[in-house]
Amino acid sequence: MGGRDIAVVGAGVVGMSAALYLQRDGNKVSVIDARSPGTLTSYGNAGGIVTGAVTPTSTPDLWKEIPAMLLDPASPIRLRWRYLPWLAPWLVRFLWAGRPSQVDKSASALAPILAQANDAHRELAALAGVHDVLRPVGWLKAYETEKGFAGSALERRLMSRHGIKFDVLNQDELRQLEPHLAPRFIKGLFQPDSGFASYPWRLVDGYGQYFAQAGGQFLHENVRDLEPREGGGVRVRSERGIRDFDAVVVAAGAWSGRLAARLGDRVSLDTERGYHLNLDPGDAGELRRPVVFPERVFAMAPMQDGIRINSGIELAGVDAPPDFSRIYKILPHARAALPGLSDRVNREWMGYRPSTPDSVPVIGPSPRCPSVVYAFGHGHLGLTLGPITGRLVASVVAGRPPGIDLAPYRPDRF
Repeated sequence: MGGRDIAVVGAGVVGMSAALYLQRDGNKVSVIDARSPGTLTSYGNAGGIVTGAVTPTSTPDLWKEIPAMLLDPASPIRLRWRYLPWLAPWLVRFLWAGRPSQVDKSASALAPILAQANDAHRELAALAGVHDVLRPVGWLKAYETEKGFAGSALERRLMSRHGIKFDVLNQDELRQLEPHLAPRFIKGLFQPDSGFASYPWRLVDGYGQYFAQAGGQFLHENVRDLEPREGGGVRVRSERGIRDFDAVVVAAGAWSGRLAARLGDRVSLDTERGYHLNLDPGDAGELRRPVVFPERVFAMAPMQDGIRINSGIELAGVDAPPDFSRIYKILPHARAALPGLSDRVNREWMGYRPSTPDSVPVIGPSPRCPSVVYAFGHGHLGLTLGPITGRLVASVVAGRPPGIDLAPYRPDRF
């Protein structure tokens, strides 16, 4: 089924992964995005390839916690109340997805694609010659209190159910793994099979460079509309003109829902905006891997260009201006966690996590137009699941068995 003319809308990690797999199948592939590969949402994550992340964002405990969080001006979770009328349908579905039965269902949907995430990452990184960015260093959570660690009970139960390896570390074992963390941390939860991209932008940029060298085309424009063509295929309209393709992959992140709506498909998609600050290391000792501090709700990662502090879930859509005030309140906690860390911020960044209510991505053909294949809604797992999503998309376009039941990811499940 190679040799078709295919467009991929979106140059993030999901879109570029799909483009490489489609190109490998012998198709003529065009990537359409006004931005260069990996320079928007894919740029600023914590770098984790978290293969044990089967726990969805909405859980039963969230019902108890979220009202207080939303009313706390210091909380890393924020709702801009002016956005509530537009957010309300998604928010209701999000809270409903926190029922125990739905949490188990979401975990069961995430587990099979997470299980193949590392393999797909290694395959594409080797193809594009950027495998040095990937480090098999695991994923660590550090806790200051027994109460904080007890809050991971659901996560540990779901990982055990799905055969995901993890280790519970005592204080001494935690110190051996990350000797430069402050001694205040008494317990750790470690996923040894997870990985780390030490420069996420370089990874996606490497995909883009290989794609172009192999004959792929970049169209630097914004897609305005998608229309089914009579007799098959898809018409793509942008501010620069009209083009026809045999198939189109929609991997436009938080903007994907708008394009799906143009085809008449209603998907429940909104954005959990996230923030990062990039710091000079200062006199801090080496941090060997990303570390999450659940009790303070932030992550710290040793990127090639400094120490990255990631935090925040802001519900405000894609148009509101950024507000960095809350993530700056994390800095004292970050410096307490990693003594000697500088307070010199050399970059502020905000990105848009494209999130579904159940934390399960949308992967599969449009019910209204089978020539359009959706690949979006990865929430906090865009980097983790980008390559495996691209592999699945290529199988759908080629008509090959994907090797995974795609029913849990269907666009019309909401």
